Amino acid sequence: MRMKVVTKNKRAYFDYEFSSDYTAGIVLAWHEAKSIKTSHVNISDTIISIQNWELFILWMDVPLYSKTSPNLAPHYQPKQKRKLLVNKKELSRIAAQLDKPWMTAVALEVLITDRGFIKIKIWVGRLKKKIEKKQILKERSQEKEMRKEAKLFI
Repeated sequence: MRMKVVTKNKRAYFDYEFSSDYTAGIVLAWHEAKSIKTSHVNISDTIISIQNWELFILWMDVPLYSKTSPNLAPHYQPKQKRKLLVNKKELSRIAAQLDKPWMTAVALEVLITDRGFIKIKIWVGRLKKKIEKKQILKERSQEKEMRKEAKLFI
């Protein structure tokens, strides 16, 4: 099954160290689905939480579809919480991982399947410390310098 990536949370790759990933469906209204399929979605500030043994995504910004009349969705909130659809086994695994200290769940990608279903890729991991981030940036800059020097000798 091929999936088209609509948007990515690029900052999460730098801020978190991930241990496992899951794919979940999402409950949406019709105008939200159309808005996501036209790439109008922002997941940079999202958090995944478990409430009453259900999985929710918080602060996912889905603006009102441009061709939707405000009369059809009078009290629409673009950053409302939305329910994620996972089976009980996956939910219990996610809950067990989130019980560990410093662990968090983050939405990494919004995907569209071949059949038109919208999926969210969730990764569970821990937040990196500032020292670890500085070390990564230092290593990247050293590799960049080495590549520049290698090009000079070729």
